[in-house]
Amino acid sequence: EEFDSPDELADFYVRTAEFPAGFMTEYVASELTAGKDHQELAAGFPMGKRFRSSQVMRVADVNPKHLGHHHRADGRYRIYVFADQQPVGQSEQLAELSRWLLEDEQSPVVRFTPKGADADALFDIKVIYQQDYTTMNVNDAPKVFRPNVGQFGLMDYEKVYTALEDSDIFDERQVSREGAIVIVRPDMYVANILPLSARDELASFFAPIMREQA
Repeated sequence: EEFDSPDELADFYVRTAEFPAGFMTEYVASELTAGKDHQELAAGFPMGKRFRSSQVMRVADVNPKHLGHHHRADGRYRIYVFADQQPVGQSEQLAELSRWLLEDEQSPVVRFTPKGADADALFDIKVIYQQDYTTMNVNDAPKVFRPNVGQFGLMDYEKVYTALEDSDIFDERQVSREGAIVIVRPDMYVANILPLSARDELASFFAPIMREQA
């Protein structure tokens, strides 16, 4: 009787659906969460809030998957690289980013991964392309997205994805067609959003929160 309309309660519940689902928390800028300087590159992934999953196509086995459903509770940071519009294997930006991540002494992968550990022991790095999966060869993706892992050093093919035609993650999550890097904390909250060329910012973000390996 306190409501003007029987629909008022239902409308309120829908408007605040994030709260009962546990997704309304928003972390402010800190060492674990960057500011919103580059939020426009991926507006659909609000900084400091829970990572909002969306469907993508896993290229290796042509299997549609929710990107966020592959976020295991293993303590690793996720680095989602949304590619520019160049076809797989032809993006110089992604090639340079891969080389930097695997080889440069300032790269968080090089600085913080324990000696002898797999390349993705601390950082689960995935790429999402814009092209149709039928035009792609997963082996053309840069090496950082195809690490050799495990006891036998087998190549992990489950880190290369592409957008779906009828459910394009770039449109659904307002990701720039020029590409973007979305860093997600182990608790699945968005920690940083950067352009593909932001090497210094990527390195400096992890420096205060990771232990450098000898």
